[in-house]
Amino acid sequence: MTAGVVVLGLLNRSLVSGITDTARAKAQNVAAQLVAGGMAVGPVLTATPGEATALQVLDAAGQVVGASADLTGDPPILAASPPPGGEVVATVPLPLGQNNADYRVVAVRAHGYTVVAAQSLEAARAAITQLAVLLVITLVPLLAVAWLAVHLALRAALRPVEVMRRTVADISTADLTARVPLPPAQDEIHRLATTLNAMLGRLSSAQMAQRRFVADAGHELRSPLSTVTATLDLAARHPEQTSLAEVVDTAGAELGRLRELVDDLLVLARTDDSSDMPPITDVDLDDVIRAEAARLRSTTRMAVDVRAQPARTRGSPAQVARAVRNLVDNAAEHAEAAVSLSCRREDECVAVVEILDDGPGVPAADRVRIFGRFVRLEAERPRHAGSTGLGLAIVAGIAARHGGKAACVEPPRGHRGACFRLTFPAVSAGPVGGALPRYASVPRGQPEHGR
Repeated sequence: MTAGVVVLGLLNRSLVSGITDTARAKAQNVAAQLVAGGMAVGPVLTATPGEATALQVLDAAGQVVGASADLTGDPPILAASPPPGGEVVATVPLPLGQNNADYRVVAVRAHGYTVVAAQSLEAARAAITQLAVLLVITLVPLLAVAWLAVHLALRAALRPVEVMRRTVADISTADLTARVPLPPAQDEIHRLATTLNAMLGRLSSAQMAQRRFVADAGHELRSPLSTVTATLDLAARHPEQTSLAEVVDTAGAELGRLRELVDDLLVLARTDDSSDMPPITDVDLDDVIRAEAARLRSTTRMAVDVRAQPARTRGSPAQVARAVRNLVDNAAEHAEAAVSLSCRREDECVAVVEILDDGPGVPAADRVRIFGRFVRLEAERPRHAGSTGLGLAIVAGIAARHGGKAACVEPPRGHRGACFRLTFPAVSAGPVGGALPRYASVPRGQPEHGR
């Protein structure tokens, strides 16, 4: 369609230019004859039969002194007079013939006279009209065929997308194992199908993890409830075999375990909830380490070693302190006699907290698995009994929420036990490097040296 409009425009311009040249040549021819023959304008203004040209000759005052038969008695065609040696070109409607048709008018100056030649544009307009009708007759079927071809091509190209849409629409939350078919062509649609399958895989994995979590949580919650129920049932059926003190002790212990489990579940849910936005501020990790060391000394008789270099991150102080406390409690539960706490900045961007105990350690094969939910290494760490199995999962969740990472790493050379490392994005808190301030290992009740 655009090409047709361009062709019509170019053709119209060419025809109008040709007609203008014809009128100019006729005016210049009459002007030349006037210069050669004086005012004998009669013969030169006689139109050739079939010629669509009208002529006028004006004197210096702008009065008509000669005209072709079509313009006899008419006023001047143009009011404007061309400059000496110049010309005036315009399109003017003239009442010649049956209709008021457009004419291309050219006026030239010659020997004190102005010669005006008007050439009809009717033939050019008729040619343009005929070509436009021909283009419409030709282009409409072509456009229809092109539209049909494009429609069929798009329909064929988008058919795999429709298949994927129907497949995804049929997938329910009850079963996320279905996958969209992969088109044979290695194109954008194939990549789209691959991306959708990867997304469905992630959703399926998340759903399975959620189901396992619900099942594990239900199992963990049922255990203390079952113990309390059985204790109360035994006391009700056989009051002579149990005392009130035994019932209270058993039920209190199990309810305490239940409360701890519920609290851990709530904390874990908050770490998973991206909409939960606790207050964010700068957190001095060295202060957190020293506070946990003081708490550990006040509750155990273990030797506590502290190496605290100024290190700061940005986040929730309560959540960061909870992550460090969980690691310290985990270390204290499995240590033989000593726990080491340290923090430092490895470079301008990373703040590191490490908790090291002298217990049995964690096998290399389990160092990733232990951060899962309800994971316990009963055989390797027998004193795990009584824990909820969520402490390290909470640590991993808090670290990830703060843009960091929790890991169980190989202990330093010459040390035994487990070494847990927390990394956080560091914020400026003084120069990096320098010696680590050393705080001596001291048992509970003795003064700390090196402060």
